[in-house]
Amino acid sequence: MKKSLNMLLVVVLVAILLPLNQTPAWAAPQTIANGTAWKDVNNASLQAHAGSILKVGDTYYWYGEDKIHNSANFKAVTVYSSTNLKNWTWRSYALTTASDPELQSAKIERPKVIYNESTQQYVMWAHYEDGAGYTLARVAVATSPTPTGPFTYRGSFRPNENASRDMTLFKDTDGQAYLVSSSNNNYDLLMYRLTPDYLGIAQQMNTVYQGAHREAPAIAKKGSTYYLITSGASGWYPNQAMYSTATNLNGPWSELKPLGNSSTFYTQPAFIFPVQGSSATSYVYVGDRWNPSTLGDSRYVWLPLTLNGTTASLDYYDSISLDAATGAVNGISNGTLLSQGKTATAQTQLAASPATYANDGNYQSKWVASGATWPHWWKVDLGAVNNIKNVQISWYMVNGSEAFYKYKIETSTDNVNWTVALDRTGNTTYGFTSDTLSAQARYVRINLVDADLWNNPGNWYTPQLWEVKVFGSGL
Repeated sequence: MKKSLNMLLVVVLVAILLPLNQTPAWAAPQTIANGTAWKDVNNASLQAHAGSILKVGDTYYWYGEDKIHNSANFKAVTVYSSTNLKNWTWRSYALTTASDPELQSAKIERPKVIYNESTQQYVMWAHYEDGAGYTLARVAVATSPTPTGPFTYRGSFRPNENASRDMTLFKDTDGQAYLVSSSNNNYDLLMYRLTPDYLGIAQQMNTVYQGAHREAPAIAKKGSTYYLITSGASGWYPNQAMYSTATNLNGPWSELKPLGNSSTFYTQPAFIFPVQGSSATSYVYVGDRWNPSTLGDSRYVWLPLTLNGTTASLDYYDSISLDAATGAVNGISNGTLLSQGKTATAQTQLAASPATYANDGNYQSKWVASGATWPHWWKVDLGAVNNIKNVQISWYMVNGSEAFYKYKIETSTDNVNWTVALDRTGNTTYGFTSDTLSAQARYVRINLVDADLWNNPGNWYTPQLWEVKVFGSGL
């Protein structure tokens, strides 16, 4: 009885000492839903776009762009804190338009924060532009003695006189810090070693990619291998992320390889962060699902990132389970993958791109119809009647080609009588869709009704699908 009372007192004492609305790090695994409107603990919109997460003790700090005003121009860099990586408390504005006259009409993008043990300063770097355009191509630097700021603005400049747009910081295990930035109108990706105080450039290193037109860099290190993920340059629209590896940051870097599907599951890389726990270290890919018409409603996607030797892989889940205490991060599937490798047919197909390529588990192979006839169907025979719960579709897309597909998901038990299980003819999502539904069926058919090239009227697309994944359970 005395032991039980002592444990109760400990729990009560911890609850009292924790900051308001914070959850202890040893809490149970948390479920994080992707692509939903994420709210902070006060039910306000969580505005931390294109930023970074820094762990200090048992607390995580999430920095990012505040886009609540639905503008590309700078409003603030926000700071949130959490101990379980799901429940976030707004702590402060690390940087605002009032922080310095140079910020009154500006763009501050991709704020990244690292800690310098020698100077005991939290150091922020970001992409800086004037409010009127994208001609300055500078980095901005700010510092604070505390993770929540406010940060003192130290000015903007071009690193080594080179243009710098999308960028990230990386702090290696030896304490040395680096800047990676897109230069030369995003055609080259450059890397720099920072000065010991992290406030300036000590050395320009080898060019990582020359002429590759890559942006949105994100770096992780596992063991002695570095993994660098970038997106193509297609404005606010998603495209195929690529990655390469190296055992030395100065290179050589391996050739670019695709990561995820053709739209990176409708995201752009923001950052990668390791979840280091008592029993594992897992890596989380954080992507921004930009909404260019309403930037404040842009969403976040967190996915387990598998790093193994010289290979990185990424699959989509509508939600993930994340345990900040143990370090375990796992995707949560809506049932079993039922469709992969099953018999697939289509209304027409090219011999080189048969229907089976759309459910072979390879995001880089696709089914292509023999002509641009709309509507057009593709279907899969699951082999038996199942409960259908989720259908993920990777749509044809090339470098943010700005086309979305109007479609219907149809189901049948006998391949004769068909039911519209879900009508998505009002869809306006690019590159990737994940639909929840409830049906009992052996056959699932994707009816491609139309492709809307809103920026290029006159449909020239040939019906085609990169990958279809049907999830569910047996009866």
